[in-house]
Amino acid sequence: MQIVCCLPFYIWCRFKFCREFLRSCFISGRWVTDSERVRIVTKFGFQQTRALDRENTRGFVFGNFLNVVGQFLFALVPHSHIDSFHSSSNYAMSCGTMMQNLSKMGFESRCFSSGHRGDIFRWVPCAKGQLCREEDDPRVVVPGCQLTMQVEEYIVLVACKLDKSCNWTNSNSKITLDYDIWLTNGRPGSSAANPLTWQFSFDEQDTLEIYLITLVMYLVLSGVMSRGIQLAKRSTPPARLRLLNYIITMKAAGVALQSLNVFVFALDGQGVFFARVLGEVFRIASIELLCLLLLLVSRGWGLYPWGSVPSRSCIISWAILAGAHFILFLSYIQVFIYDVLHDVDVFTSWPGYGQLLIRILFALWFLIEIRQLIIKEQSEERAAFVAHVGAGFLVWFVYLPGLGVIASFISQLWRFKIILGITTFANYIAIACLVHLFWPTSSYRKFFHDELK
Repeated sequence: MQIVCCLPFYIWCRFKFCREFLRSCFISGRWVTDSERVRIVTKFGFQQTRALDRENTRGFVFGNFLNVVGQFLFALVPHSHIDSFHSSSNYAMSCGTMMQNLSKMGFESRCFSSGHRGDIFRWVPCAKGQLCREEDDPRVVVPGCQLTMQVEEYIVLVACKLDKSCNWTNSNSKITLDYDIWLTNGRPGSSAANPLTWQFSFDEQDTLEIYLITLVMYLVLSGVMSRGIQLAKRSTPPARLRLLNYIITMKAAGVALQSLNVFVFALDGQGVFFARVLGEVFRIASIELLCLLLLLVSRGWGLYPWGSVPSRSCIISWAILAGAHFILFLSYIQVFIYDVLHDVDVFTSWPGYGQLLIRILFALWFLIEIRQLIIKEQSEERAAFVAHVGAGFLVWFVYLPGLGVIASFISQLWRFKIILGITTFANYIAIACLVHLFWPTSSYRKFFHDELK
């Protein structure tokens, strides 16, 4: 197989939600040229081509431009040249400087007939109801669109044009340009376009299957937990059991919303932004509640009579850290939305570093509490039980920072799916282990004071 996107193009597609969708596989936007001379529209990861069907398995961009005056450049820019299109220097942002290197690569019938990378330029807007001037073969254009290009780079709109001497000059027209663009992995309508993956950036392909499998697993775990609550001999199940049930329910709801977003995205290239954000909120809330449950257990909650009432100071301290986590999450969304040029994730942004720091603080807190609990314990059997529980869940607390170190060595094309799979599996295993430990008829019930009342 031949890789379509070369090494510098390990890039992906994500949602941007403000006045428009900008970083999704269906891009509907408005460009006001007098206030923004250059717009870097999006970046997108492309799949491997099939050796026997290269033309249909590459990445494609197609769409329409809805205004008919002025002349502006629509260009596919490689990663090695993208820095030329964002600078605080007026000289660096002049058309001649920005387009100097790109001119040697692209083909333009009048001025650049020897461009070695070929088809990376279009002049927009195109005449209403007609194909763009550079589309010399209507058969390869997606029906209903004005342009179709095989794409493997950043997509950029530039307020530049070529004068009669083939020199790059500023486009003086001050207009608002509306556009609708699709990005796909595989030619639309061909057998190579898998309806469940073709609208996803390469690094996000197969996430629908991951989310659906995870949803089924949490629904099964939720059913198991409901049965466990029914088996509780007390009329009111222990508080730790009820809190664990809330965590599982919240986690299942979050995964369901994320599955809905990804499924709709597979259909329309946009998804449901509200479902995605709300699903993330539920995910974070469930993880924070899981941290609270583990901290309370490490302080003897449910294990001893003196730990039957949660410590107020513990709740307040946890609430402060959890609140800080939510604030950092909202800040991360802002960075994620507005930074088109860089690959932003929890391991490569300052809000992400803050979230990892909070996780480390939770881990240290849990370790200190477990250690003190073991020191206080006089029963060797119970002390061994607490030590094993502490060691197991301490691994869950610290694996995420360790994963960040490992992820830095993983290609951007695979990083998202690997991180998603590992974190999803780790969280599920942690919750499932708690279900096993808290099960009303298990052999561990003898260690819990609230089960012996």
